[in-house]
Amino acid sequence: MSGEPSFVQLSWEDPTMGTRSATLQAPIAIGRDSEQMPKQNSGQALSHLKLDHKQVSRYHALITVTNRRLYITDKSANGTFLNGRAVSREGQPLTTKDTLRIGPFKITASILRDGATNATELNPDRSQYTAGGGSSGPNTVVIGLVGAGILLIMGLGTWAIASGLLERARPDPSGDTSSRNVRQGEIETTSAL
Repeated sequence: MSGEPSFVQLSWEDPTMGTRSATLQAPIAIGRDSEQMPKQNSGQALSHLKLDHKQVSRYHALITVTNRRLYITDKSANGTFLNGRAVSREGQPLTTKDTLRIGPFKITASILRDGATNATELNPDRSQYTAGGGSSGPNTVVIGLVGAGILLIMGLGTWAIASGLLERARPDPSGDTSSRNVRQGEIETTSAL
């Protein structure tokens, strides 16, 4: 890796939170448990991307930058996939057009050009991002309210249909079947003998 720090823009589809992104300093450890991820790689402090899902290993993958090129290395039990193919444990090059799959997460990565980051210098001990498992976002609340409204409307519709059917099926207390038959659309005629 060159002497200048490299920043990597990660974007991913979170199954519960939608599209997310983070900018981290390379190298980057990806996993489910920050405590189980290493703190250093080849003498360099690691940034951490925590993806909170049971299909993600505690320490799942490593993204490194060598000669301004991204590399991904699988460290997991479940596998890391690059464009649908398993990533080797030796590492593979990664381009901005590639898609990584780690558990249910689909991730894209790109190196930010020098000067493209308008960020504060990252403290290696604090350079981590946690995805999932946090507080619910505003979209979750809106989706919940819309879902509750739809359920309420469906419940009222079901109640109205059931009430109508029960009303039609109820026998006439006067014993007069002619009004019931007329209600059902039938005409009954009686002839006198």
